[in-house]
Amino acid sequence: MSGLGLGVAGAALWGGATPARAFTGSSLLSALRSSETDRVLVLVQLAGGNDGLNTIVPVRNDVYYNSRPRLALRAPDTFSLTDDLGMNRAMASLESAWGDGDVAVVQSVGYDDHSLSHFRSTDIWFSASDSDETLDTGWMGRLMPSLYPSFIEEPPSAPPAIQIGVSAPLLFQGPDAGYAMSVFDVDMFLDLVDSQSPYDVSAVPDTVAGDELSYLRTVANDAFRYRDAIGDAAETTTNGATYPDTGFGNTMGAVARLIKGRLDTRVFLVSLGGFDTHADQSDQHSYLLTQLSDTLRSFYDDLGLTGDAERVLTLTFSEFGRRIEENGSAGTDHGASAPLFLVGPAVEGGLYGEAPDLEAPDDAGNLRHHTDFRSVYATVLERWLDLEAADVEAALGRAFPLLDVLPGRSSVSTGSESSSRTALHPPVPNPMQTRGRIAFDLESAGRVRLAMYDVQGRQVAVLEDGTRPAGQHVVDLEAGSLPAGSYIVRLEAGGQSRTVQATVIR
Repeated sequence: MSGLGLGVAGAALWGGATPARAFTGSSLLSALRSSETDRVLVLVQLAGGNDGLNTIVPVRNDVYYNSRPRLALRAPDTFSLTDDLGMNRAMASLESAWGDGDVAVVQSVGYDDHSLSHFRSTDIWFSASDSDETLDTGWMGRLMPSLYPSFIEEPPSAPPAIQIGVSAPLLFQGPDAGYAMSVFDVDMFLDLVDSQSPYDVSAVPDTVAGDELSYLRTVANDAFRYRDAIGDAAETTTNGATYPDTGFGNTMGAVARLIKGRLDTRVFLVSLGGFDTHADQSDQHSYLLTQLSDTLRSFYDDLGLTGDAERVLTLTFSEFGRRIEENGSAGTDHGASAPLFLVGPAVEGGLYGEAPDLEAPDDAGNLRHHTDFRSVYATVLERWLDLEAADVEAALGRAFPLLDVLPGRSSVSTGSESSSRTALHPPVPNPMQTRGRIAFDLESAGRVRLAMYDVQGRQVAVLEDGTRPAGQHVVDLEAGSLPAGSYIVRLEAGGQSRTVQATVIR
C-alpha cells in the first residue's frame, strides 16, 4: 500500500521542518466527515484522452463522416439516444440503464484554452485550476479550518478517500500536505499488513530528521490501523455479480466489496487506461468502452443486491477528447472537449449540455467546450455529497453553475414541488440511534408503500401505506426499538420499487 511513495501506508509531503498531519487542511474531506450522509462517490479516470465523438456518435452529421472515413460509426453501430445521437454499441451493457434513467451524459465538457498535454491537462482536472494557472493543490485538498485537528492523535476509523490501482496525489493535496490512501490491490494489501509488524516510532534519533522519521513511521502505522476497517469490509462481503476478468473489473469489484462492507469511506478513485488512441483506434477504443460499460453494469448489479446502489454515484472523466479528423494511422490525436458520464440510480438520466458543433471548431480546429468541468464537480459536491455552497466555492476557487443532472440537496425538506422521477433518498442521519427521517419523491400521485426490512428480509416496520400526491414527502423513522444492525427501506410506488440501506447503532 502506498500514498505518495511510501511502501506500506499513506505518505506525506510537508513544507519546512514541521510535518503536516494527514487529511488535516482538507476542507472537502473534513466536510464529508461531518455531513449526515452515507453517499459514496466513485471517480473513474479514463486515462489517455477518450474519443468523445466515437463514444456519443453524431449519426447524422456529414462533417463527422467526411472527417473520419475509416473510424466513423454508423447508426447501426450505436444504440439511439436521440434522432441525431447514438451511444457506441460497445457500451450496450448500459443500454437498459440508459432506458431506466440511470445514466446521464454531459456533453462538450472542458475548459478555456485547453491544454493538449496529458500531464498538464490531467493536473488541471485534478487541481480544478484555470489553464493559465498552476496550482499545487487539488480540488479535494484545499486548506480550510479542519475537523481533524490532529490526524495522529485523533485519526478517523477509516480513510476518507481511497485510490485503488492508481495514484493521483495532486487530487488530495493541500498547501502543506497531500494525503491519499492508495491500495493497489485490496487482498494484497491485507496479506502485506498481516505479514508485517508496526514500526517502532520511539527508536529514532532526537533530531529534526528523527522527528520526521517518527512521523513517517506513525503515518505508515495507519496501514495497520486501517487494516481492521478495510479487512472487515472486504472479508465479510463477497461480490454477488460476475465482473469482467480485467484489472479494471477486479478493481471495481474491490470497491463494491468495501462499499457493501460499510467501510466509512466516501470517495474512491480508480482508473481505466489506454485511451490515447493515436493508431488503430477502432478495436482498442471499442474494447475499452466495453470494459467500462460491462464493469459498471456488474458494479451496480452487485450493489443492488444489498440495497447499496442508490447511495453510490459514479463519475467518469478524461483529460481531453480527440481531434475531429482521424489521422493517417487510423487513429485520432489529442483534442479538447468531450462527454463524461454520471451513472447510478440517483441521477436524472439523459443528455445535458450542448452537443459538439463540428462546423464551428476553435482556432486550432478542436471542439469547443460548452460546460466547464468544474460545474460538474460543483454539482456533485453540493447535490450529491451535501456540501454547503460556500465550501464548494472555496474548494473550486469560485462559484460555477450547477447542472440539473442530480436532484437538489438531500437534506430533508417538506417542499411540495413535483419531482421529475420517483426516488427514495437515504435516511438522515445514517447511521441513526433512535430516530431519523427519510424522504421520497413521487413522479405522480398514487398509492405508496414504504416498509423496512432486516437483512433476512423480514418486515420490521411499515412507514407509509396510502395514497400520496406527486412531489417530495418526508417520513419519520423510529428506530429506538430496533436492534443495532443494517436494514433495507423499500419504496413501492407507481409500479416501481426503490431501496436504500439504513444502519442503526447503539
